[in-house]
Amino acid sequence: MNLNVIHRRVIDFLTKTDKPVFLTGKAGTGKTTFLHYLKTTIAKNIAIVAPTAIAALNAGGVTINSLFQIPFGPLIPRKDLGDFKDHKAVRMAPDKAKMLISLQLLIIDEISMVRADVIDRIDLILRSIKGSDRPFGGVQLLMIGDLYQLPPVYQNDWPILKQYYTSPYFFSSWIFASFPLVSFELTEVFRQADPTFINILNSIRDGNVDESLLSVLNRQFKPGMAAAELTDYITLSTHNRSVGEINETRLRDLEGEIMVYKAIIAGDFPKDAYPAEPELRLKVGAQIIFIKNDSSGKKQYYNGRTACVLKATHDSIQVRFLDDDSIFDVMPETWEHTKYALNELEGKIASSSNGSFTQYPIKLAWAITIHKSQGLTFDKAVIDVEAAFAHGQTYVALSRCRNLEGLILKAPVKAENVMTDARITSFMRQSRMQSEEADLLSHAMLEQEYKLIADIFDFKNIGIEWNLLKSMLQSSVNEVSVATRVNEIEQLLVDQVRKVADKFLRRELNNLDYQLPLAQGNFTLRLKQAVTYFKPKVELLLDMVKEILTLPIEEGLDPEFFEIYNQFVMHLKGKLAVLQIDPVQVDSQKLSSVSMEAAINYVPVYQVGKKGMNEPKISDLVNPLLLDEIFAWRTKNSEKRGVADYLILSEQLCIAIAAKSPKSLGELAQIKGIGVGKAKELGDEFVKIIRQFYGERDLFG
Repeated sequence: MNLNVIHRRVIDFLTKTDKPVFLTGKAGTGKTTFLHYLKTTIAKNIAIVAPTAIAALNAGGVTINSLFQIPFGPLIPRKDLGDFKDHKAVRMAPDKAKMLISLQLLIIDEISMVRADVIDRIDLILRSIKGSDRPFGGVQLLMIGDLYQLPPVYQNDWPILKQYYTSPYFFSSWIFASFPLVSFELTEVFRQADPTFINILNSIRDGNVDESLLSVLNRQFKPGMAAAELTDYITLSTHNRSVGEINETRLRDLEGEIMVYKAIIAGDFPKDAYPAEPELRLKVGAQIIFIKNDSSGKKQYYNGRTACVLKATHDSIQVRFLDDDSIFDVMPETWEHTKYALNELEGKIASSSNGSFTQYPIKLAWAITIHKSQGLTFDKAVIDVEAAFAHGQTYVALSRCRNLEGLILKAPVKAENVMTDARITSFMRQSRMQSEEADLLSHAMLEQEYKLIADIFDFKNIGIEWNLLKSMLQSSVNEVSVATRVNEIEQLLVDQVRKVADKFLRRELNNLDYQLPLAQGNFTLRLKQAVTYFKPKVELLLDMVKEILTLPIEEGLDPEFFEIYNQFVMHLKGKLAVLQIDPVQVDSQKLSSVSMEAAINYVPVYQVGKKGMNEPKISDLVNPLLLDEIFAWRTKNSEKRGVADYLILSEQLCIAIAAKSPKSLGELAQIKGIGVGKAKELGDEFVKIIRQFYGERDLFG
């Protein structure tokens, strides 16, 4: 890929700072191409998300809701977890929590469709999981999209959300008020070359279209054109109903037999993520569009290329491309449903296929909705925006076309068909001014250093977690030893750690000039003194917290106790790991990775008592041969699915299952780290391994 100045500037911010970056650009400026380039070049743990299943599939990622377990509906923003009552909403299974802890860069594609409340919830979840009060827990965000295209769905939830937000758009989130994003705009258009057409599109995008430009555009309204002249054109319309009627009518009018091609769906592939028709219905003569780029690398077709069906048998489809009349035999394509997991050995986030969808990469294309046309390019199109009902629809439809000559308007475009939100225009104007600041990068680099140092001595989230843990121990405080230990931890954490840390931040760090390097006055000396003071305090705190599990705690503990306990200890270990190195002598990347590695390597505890202080070990197993059976099953299935064995089941989970020996899916689901979802995924066949193992041993003694 040929990188321009903007590309290189974005890369600088992604590799040298933690600033949230918004990358925008007109339709056809190569945003998606750059996204795929970044995936392979940025040396960070990356996860890619998008607001819809189709958008996530196209970006090679997962949906926001699935990765962060965010429910649909309005999300009330909170300043911090201490003000957030439903703490279960930010809990994750251990494997997912560790994956998110290792996350360094979150890429959100199609950001124009993401609401402000979703951004604030992502921030809350990452700060909770990471145990850091830095924005997004220290995870950097790269948001890609064009605000002048399709907006978020917010109408039903706006009566509630408008009490908290000035607009539904992502840039109105609370977190960006305190941690401003930096914006970059790609300006070189690759899709269109006609300067007149580009001027028309730019004016419509910005909401500044005048009558002279509209008159040029409306020359493409040609009501006298005969239907026969439009046979090679695709109609872009605002509503699904009209699109469906056009395609069904045209298919029905063709002579011949309808051929049906059923998709092959394997593994976990959600219906709302189906990239093509599960049952493709065609006839000879049907007009189709390719909905995927040629994965062979031969570039024989691309997403948006149109063709006409020449032959259709039960196992083959042959088409003629409309642009050059060449003949092509269409082959099925496979789409993979991505799943993210942490490779604990390498400390890296790995993506793997959770399911697949195989189908011919085409669909009927006499008509298509404007929403579904986003990202496509057409040489010939009939544009129907007379009933445009959302901001950006007219711009999206017109910008799909390569030039004015290939564009036919179903009705003249009027000023009222061009809808642009003034809040978007205002934000973009301010963003352009801010992104031109000369010292933006150097200031962002210094800001990151200060935030990392401040984070070492910020025990706010740890204090919140301790308050939760303490409330869960209330049923056991009648025991003198438990009450004594709780009071000792309280005194140490609150009086000797939090209060002193807050005082240090106020007196030392907050008085520094953030536009100058850290080594100001005697701050380096004061920082070393602070490390010397807090390191033994945190070590003692960890020992005291671990000792709680050896005390006579009530058996009827809150079911959430161990989740909070493990999170609390994990975050303390992260603090201690940073205090054990010299934060003055190491760079920001090392500071972040040390804390992350300590958290990932922590082995969670799920039992009270000295024996429960560790997970089961192989040496503790009554039947180690059962573990061999489980390992063999794991190896077989990993080879079958073409993924690493630890992505099927971690070694520790295999040992835990062998120790518990569950005889049903219900018992399997009770094992910590499995849960109902994972138990269903493993299925009855897995449980049969255990039942058969014990049945055989019982029979033969």
